[in-house]
Amino acid sequence: MKKISYLLIAIALATISCNKMLDVQPTEYISVEQAFKDKAGVEKAITGAYYSLHDVGNYGRNHVIVEDLAADNLAWTGTTREYLQIAENQIAADNAVIDGIWTSNYDCINRVNNVLFRIADIEMTADERNIYTGDALFLRALSHYNLLCYFGGIPIKTQPTLDLSSINQARNSVINVYEQIVTDLIIAEKILPAKRSLGRASAFSATALLARVYLSLFHYSNDPEVAALAKDMADTVIIKGKYNLAPKYSDLFNGYETESIFEVIFDAQNYNRLAQYFFPVSLTCRYEVSPPAAFVGSFRATDTVRFNASVAFDVKNLPYGIKYKDFTSGTDRVYVLRLAEMYMIRAEALAYSNGNIEDIRSDINVLRTRSGLAPTTATTYDELKLAIENERRHEFAFESQRWSDLVRTKRAATVLGIDEKYTLFPIPLSELQTNTLMTQNPGY
Repeated sequence: MKKISYLLIAIALATISCNKMLDVQPTEYISVEQAFKDKAGVEKAITGAYYSLHDVGNYGRNHVIVEDLAADNLAWTGTTREYLQIAENQIAADNAVIDGIWTSNYDCINRVNNVLFRIADIEMTADERNIYTGDALFLRALSHYNLLCYFGGIPIKTQPTLDLSSINQARNSVINVYEQIVTDLIIAEKILPAKRSLGRASAFSATALLARVYLSLFHYSNDPEVAALAKDMADTVIIKGKYNLAPKYSDLFNGYETESIFEVIFDAQNYNRLAQYFFPVSLTCRYEVSPPAAFVGSFRATDTVRFNASVAFDVKNLPYGIKYKDFTSGTDRVYVLRLAEMYMIRAEALAYSNGNIEDIRSDINVLRTRSGLAPTTATTYDELKLAIENERRHEFAFESQRWSDLVRTKRAATVLGIDEKYTLFPIPLSELQTNTLMTQNPGY
C-alpha cells in the first residue's frame, strides 16, 4: 500500500408550519446554455453548484439524516417507509432516499465539471480562474467522497455529461476514487484563498477535507504513511488555520462562526428540511426521526452540555433533535467541516498507528474540557479508540458523521449488529437500469 501513499502525495420559502414546506428547486439554478457566456455566468454556475448542496438528497435533508439513521443515533418515528428500510439496514435498490443521495451528488459533480470544461475559454484574471477552479474541484471531491462512503467504488466523473454517449460507465475501484479525490483537493488547496466567506470553500477547507479523506483511506489501506498524512493535514488546520473552538458547545448552533471550516448556508428561498423532520408532531412537524432511548442514555450523566444542545423533549416527553431549530423558514446552517473534527482526526490517526498516548489524550480532552467533562480515563490504545468513537458520537450527533465513523473503523457490523456486506448501500435501481456497465453491491 506504500505505492498508494506515494501516488497520493505526488499527484425554502417560509411557511406557517413545517408540514406546509415544499421541496423546490433552488432559486440559483440556471441552465448550461445560460451559464457560460462570460465571467458572470461562471460565477452563477459555481453558485448553482454550491446550492446543489441544498438538495433534499444532500445537506438539505437526507445526507444529514441517513448518517445517523443508518447507525444508532436516530430511529424511525414517522411515516416515510424508505427511512424505515435505512433504520433497519434492509435497504431496497429502489429506495427513493438513497436514489436521491446518488442523484444529488452526481448532479453537483456534473455542474462543476461543466465549469471546469469551459472555464479556459472565459476571460477573467488568473486569481479569479483559480478561485472558480478551486471551488469546482473542492465540490467534486466532496461529492465523490460522500458517494464513496455510502456505495464503495463508484464511477469517477471528471467530464460533463454532454450527451447520451457518456451515460454508460463502469465503477472505478475504491483506490482509484480516493486518488481522484486527493488529486482534486491537493490542487484546490494550492489555488484557493486562505479565507473565504461562510459557505464558500477556502484552502483550509480543502486541507480539512483532505484530513478526513486520508483518515478514511488509512483505515482502508492500513498504510501508516497515510495515517501520518491525516495527522499532518489536521495539524495544519489546527495550527495555521486561525480557527477557534466555540467557547460553549451550544454556541455552535446559535450563530458562532469561527469554528466553521466549511458549512452549507441556507435562506428562506433555499432552505433545508431538517427541523421539520426532527421536530415532533406536537410542534406541527413530521417527527420522521428521533433519538432512540439507547442514544439518549448513552450520554454520561455529566455530559449535560452537549446533551442539552442536541436533544430536547416535547410535552409528551418524546425526545427530538434540536441542532436544527428553524422549522418555519429552514435557514439553519449545516456544518460540513469544523475545527473540533480536526482534533478528533489527529487523535484517531495517532491511536490507530500507535502514536503518542499523551498526545491522543490531549486531543480528546480539548473537546471534553469545552463540554465541562473530566479528562478521559483511557490509557491504552484500545481504550483510546473507543473513547474517540464515543466522543465523536456525541460531539457530532446529527451532523452527518456517525455512519461513516463506524464504517471507516470497521466497527459498524459489531456496534450495529449487521452483516458486513450491508455497510455499503445498494446502487440505486435507476442507475442499474440506465447504465449498462453498472454492477450492484453484494447482498442486494
